[in-house]
Amino acid sequence: MPNNYARIKKLQRLSPIWLIPIVAACIGLWMVVTTINSQGPLITLEMDNAEGLEPGKTPIKARSVEIGKVQTVRLGNDLKHVIVTAQMNVEAEPLLREDTRFWVVKPRVGKSGISGLNTLLSGSYLELQPGKSKEHKLEFTVLDTPPVTPTNAPGLRIELSSEQDSALSIGDPVLYRGFTVGRVEQAEFKSDSRQMSYQLFIQAPYDALVTSNTRFWLNRGIQLQAATDGIKIKTGTLETILSGGVSFSVPPGWELGQPVKGYRSFNLYADEDSSTIRRYQDKVDYILLFDESVRGLNPGAPVEYRGIQVGSVLAVPFSVPGNDLLTARSRQIPVLIRIEPGRIRGDMDKDQLPNWEKEFTTAVRQGLRASLRSGNLLTGALYVDLNFYPDLPKTTGLGELANYRTLPTASGGLARIEQQVVQLLNKLNQLDIEQVLTNAQTMLTETEAAMANVRQVSASMDKIANQQSSQELPAELKRTLAEMQQTLKGLSASSPAYGELNRSIQSLNRVLREVQPMARTLNEKPNALLFQPDTATDPEPRKAK
Repeated sequence: MPNNYARIKKLQRLSPIWLIPIVAACIGLWMVVTTINSQGPLITLEMDNAEGLEPGKTPIKARSVEIGKVQTVRLGNDLKHVIVTAQMNVEAEPLLREDTRFWVVKPRVGKSGISGLNTLLSGSYLELQPGKSKEHKLEFTVLDTPPVTPTNAPGLRIELSSEQDSALSIGDPVLYRGFTVGRVEQAEFKSDSRQMSYQLFIQAPYDALVTSNTRFWLNRGIQLQAATDGIKIKTGTLETILSGGVSFSVPPGWELGQPVKGYRSFNLYADEDSSTIRRYQDKVDYILLFDESVRGLNPGAPVEYRGIQVGSVLAVPFSVPGNDLLTARSRQIPVLIRIEPGRIRGDMDKDQLPNWEKEFTTAVRQGLRASLRSGNLLTGALYVDLNFYPDLPKTTGLGELANYRTLPTASGGLARIEQQVVQLLNKLNQLDIEQVLTNAQTMLTETEAAMANVRQVSASMDKIANQQSSQELPAELKRTLAEMQQTLKGLSASSPAYGELNRSIQSLNRVLREVQPMARTLNEKPNALLFQPDTATDPEPRKAK
């Protein structure tokens, strides 16, 4: 067998050269696994526009820490939105909850100030605010503006409903006695209820101030109000003057009510005065028929009883079916008012309402009438006043018109003054003017004669005063007074006449003291000067027994 055939031998082990690709493959696989494990979830963001976003560059941050990056930016299928995909880090996965919020941080100028100035050099970025929900989510809608308050901030969120136009904006302050305790978070118009809806956040611990009897009203900065009780000017803080806001409190005299713990809806009032008006369930409507002008009486004007509001005006004039103002037989202006019995009686309820209506009818029979009064002379505003007029004719009670009860009226205010002026003019017209004028002429003639006599007397007095003898009277009187003064000086204590007179009086006193015993004896025995008085015998002692 020839020796030129090759011998084939089987290798017993793997060549060391194959270790290099195996190690490289393992390292590559490790790197792939590590990269996959280090990457977080891929999320989708929907927004109105992509202003300031750059694929592969724009970061996503939470508390200034980068936790992701924008990967792609494309236009949505509806051509109305922008779809952004972002790669998040692994540590950001617990932050992606159902109530997590995103917004673009960029330079902004708003009511709360200027923000985002640091992005002028670094560029815009997406901010993430973690949520508290337990539901995991990977698709989000980016907010147009930054949220006013954090989702996890302690406090209370409530809803306000208003029929007015959009008077509040997102970020407006919520005030309690002038101190900011919260902000307006959302503002939305609901087409189904045709009302504005606002969401407010009141931070802790001020959320305990919100109770079931709390009232909310608008702050309009500078408010000028001209009503029946005068002109009022109210101003708020500088922030509310520039941007407005909303205030809340419990009206004075009301109970605090129960604390509000969860989400609840409240009414938003136009001002503080309207918020303090207590709402009563029991209401009774009446029609007033006025013979005078109702100019100045507006819907909402108060109905008062001796200065206490018991209701309000609903319609001026009130359209009554089949009662045209120009063709009506009475030519009266109908006005619809509403009386709330709860304002008159504190314990009013549905069961007591019929008894109250009977008492009200009795009061009408006793002279209760409605009249127009001037509430403000400057603005000409009127209000309805209820009072008793005992001098007016009595009525049988309430009337009825178009299924409404009518309340008797009386002329009041300027109309009543006008009637009194007309009555005075009528009395003046009934006077005999000619006789009055004749008497006045006679009186004037007599007055002129009396004045002529007075002038004559005055002229005579002037003549007497101008006579030389009358002018010499003061000099004579002066001399007389000087002589009297000289005489009085001679009787003074230092004059000799005064000393002589004093000594004479003392001598007279001594003489009188000496004469007194003789006068006493003559008084007892008048014959003592003619007969010698009897001498008394000496007493003799008695004999012994």
